[in-house]
Formats: sequence, C-alpha cells, structure tokens
Amino acid sequence: MSQSNAVALSGDALLQTPLFSPHNQLFLLNDRDAICQHVSGIFKPHELKPRQPGESISASMHHLRRGRLSVNRLEYGTDVHIDPARLDSFYLIQIPLRGSAAIRCGQHQFDSTPRLASLISPQLPLSMCWQASAAQLAIRIDQDDMAYHCQQHLPRSRDRLPCFDPRLDFSTAGGAYFLQLLNVFVDAVSCDQHPIQHALVQKQFESALLTALLYGASHDFSQQLDEQQERCVSPYFVKRTEEYIRNHLHEPLSIESLAEQAGVSVRTLYAGFRNFRNTSPMSLLRDLRMEQVHNELLRDAQASVTEVAFKWGFAHLGRFAQDYKRRYGELPSATRRFRHEQD
Repeated sequence: MSQSNAVALSGDALLQTPLFSPHNQLFLLNDRDAICQHVSGIFKPHELKPRQPGESISASMHHLRRGRLSVNRLEYGTDVHIDPARLDSFYLIQIPLRGSAAIRCGQHQFDSTPRLASLISPQLPLSMCWQASAAQLAIRIDQDDMAYHCQQHLPRSRDRLPCFDPRLDFSTAGGAYFLQLLNVFVDAVSCDQHPIQHALVQKQFESALLTALLYGASHDFSQQLDEQQERCVSPYFVKRTEEYIRNHLHEPLSIESLAEQAGVSVRTLYAGFRNFRNTSPMSLLRDLRMEQVHNELLRDAQASVTEVAFKWGFAHLGRFAQDYKRRYGELPSATRRFRHEQD
C-alpha cells in the first residue's frame, strides 16, 4: 500500500479539518472538575483522573451538532484515566487523530490508534487511558437512532440493540468505507454553502453513516443480516410506498423511513420495487423530485437552477445536470431560458 493510501485509511486525514474552529470551541481549561463537568454535559458523568497521581489536568474541546449527530474533538494535556462505566443511552465512535488510547470495553482490551478506532456500545462497561495530546474525534449516536435504523433493516431486532465489536479497523473494507464517508461528511459540514446544510441531504448522510456501521462493522446481528432471506413480496407495500413518496416529496426521506411506513424490512422493500417496478424506492424518489425541478423551471423563468436543485435534495449539481439532460433532452438552464423566451 502506498503512503498516500495509508494516510487515507487513517484518522490522521482528519487532523487538519477546518470543521473545528474558535467558533465551536466549548472550552480550554486547566481545572479537572470544570473539564469533567463540561465533558459530562456532552456525554455522561464519569471519573477523570491523571495517570500519574498529583499531575494537573488540562484539556480542550470542540463541539457541534449536525442533525442527530454530535461531533466533537477532545484533547487532554496529560495522560488521563477515564471511567464512564456504561454509556447507557448512546453509541460512541472515538478516532484518535494522533497518539493512542488504551481501551477496555467488555471482554476486549486494545490500543486505539488513528488506524484502529473504538466503537463503544451503550450496554458494555468501558474504561480508557488517553495519551497526552492524543486528540480524538468523538461522534455520539443516540441509541434510539441506532435502534430505529437497525429495526428497519432487521425487524426481528425490535427489542434489542446491536452490540458492536469495539474495534473499528480502518484496514478492513467495512472500516475503510465508513472512514471515507466520514471524511466526506466532515468536509461537507465544514462548508457553509455545501448542500449538506439542507435537511434533505443531511438526513441521507446520517442514514448512510449508520448503514455503513451496520453492514461494515462486526456486531451480534451481523450473521442475521447476512442470512436474512427475502420473504415473498406482495405489491401492496410497493403501492403504499409509492403513494407515501408522492405525498411527502418535500420531506427528508430515507430508505429506512420508507420501509417503516411500508411495514416491511429494507431488503423486502428493495426486492418488491425491483421485482414489480424494475427500479428502487430511492430512484423513484429522485425521479419524482426531478419532475418537481422541471416543473418549477418551466413555471418561473427567474428561478435559480442551483436553488431549485438544492431545494429538492440534489446535492451534486454536475450529476444532477447530466441526469436532467438524459431525462428531458436539455440542460436545466435551457429549460429556464426557453420559458424566459416564451414570456
């Protein structure tokens, strides 16, 4: 593997992200009790002490929330021991941007590095030792969001939460895929003008990150996902989903929310659309939203193509323009120009 590829598969790539700035710095402190209080407010109450008795503790933390995700950068100025017991109500992904942390989670003990993140499930006991100056990117995911997402892909999990292997290895295909998505997410959120600032796009990205964990990381439902057989599909839920999409085009929709409305699993929904419509639910959603863009450009010669595209959830303007031309035989700007000439 080349050096550039090695860096790309590591948390090192996130070290210089512009996402964290003075505007979202939560604190820069040299007081153990105050640090513990602030960090507890974002995560949960925990025990914090220096590894070497008598040493003072300093720390800095950045915090921002995008959609349902809490994204944080936390760094201690000395080696510290952190004991939150169990997280109870949330999952926590911790990616060292440099240095390392010793993780004890359930039956697992390992050193977390920029190439081996920790993925902590709420039901497992946790204690950690962080190196001084070993900044970490910490992403909090509410357990209710994970439970909902898992139920849409595996309905039999309704009464249980997935318990992940706490070692999230970026050298594996699943780990690398999640890190690639996360890099795109962080870069996008850093840009005020990026389409991800729109609710439609944000919802899709959150869904993609959780799906990447469910199918790319190891957990106690992995075998059920792999072995789940498609039950016989029936057109009723295809029609129900089509109607729901048409009535909620303006809302943030994900494949999971559509499956919930239809009362079937994500795989069954995909199979129904493939077998009876020769398409997918999300392709139908894109097609119907494309129609809305086309109609708006026909109605309003002064409309901004970019604003209308973003309004209907099309984040990649180049791809949008290509798909639009393939469907309507002209670029969206030509549709608007035609309307202007008619006026």
